[in-house]
Amino acid sequence: MKAIILAAGQGVRLRPLTNQLPKCLIQIGGKPILQHQLEALDSAGIHDCVIVVGFMERQVKSYFGSKFSNVNIEYVLNEAFKETNNLYSLWLAKKHLRNKIILIEGDILFDRLLLGDIAGNPHPNIAVVDKFQPYMNGTVVLPKKGFIDSMVLKLQQPMGFNYQTALKTVNIYVLSRVSLCDFLVPTLDAWVARGSRDQFYEAAIAQIIDEGNLRLATHYTGVREWMEVDTIEDVHRAEAWITARPN
Repeated sequence: MKAIILAAGQGVRLRPLTNQLPKCLIQIGGKPILQHQLEALDSAGIHDCVIVVGFMERQVKSYFGSKFSNVNIEYVLNEAFKETNNLYSLWLAKKHLRNKIILIEGDILFDRLLLGDIAGNPHPNIAVVDKFQPYMNGTVVLPKKGFIDSMVLKLQQPMGFNYQTALKTVNIYVLSRVSLCDFLVPTLDAWVARGSRDQFYEAAIAQIIDEGNLRLATHYTGVREWMEVDTIEDVHRAEAWITARPN
């Protein structure tokens, strides 16, 4: 299984920390977010990784090079990172979407044991999820008998949206070769062809779920902690979380 990490964005909400530094290189607990992720991949025995870079991409390449520990690294460049979103970043990496992948967004911190848990999940297509909490923001899913019945992006959550049964996406997915080649890549192609390069890749995943072409199993984080680093406040919480963790 190959990992795809999406790390092309500008991290606007993290300014001024990201004025001269890509978001994935922000230090938490003395090392970049991306290093935490690569260490988790290494621990889980996932030794091939593609990182989609954009904003200040040379810093990322200079920091990690072509190999980190036992993880071989390839890079895909999104030169249009200012005008596009992660749907386009994922589409740019489509030559790597020919076999099973684990897809990770580059601003997520998580217990490294989570990837080992995922590896033991028997389902070919998995979305890592957690119980929705009021402070959470972004895409949610509505589950049904262990699978995702529908995926609801933030813009589709109006005032008064019922979050009672909703689960928060952790932005870690496992996708099989068949799901990628037969459904997701053609859907990404269609979105990009019609000029929708500024969308989230979840929109494409939501479409193929709605069309009945993807059975995406829910994998709960359970005792494995995680957090998304989007704002300065998140950085402070992440530092506190990392500091409090046992070595």
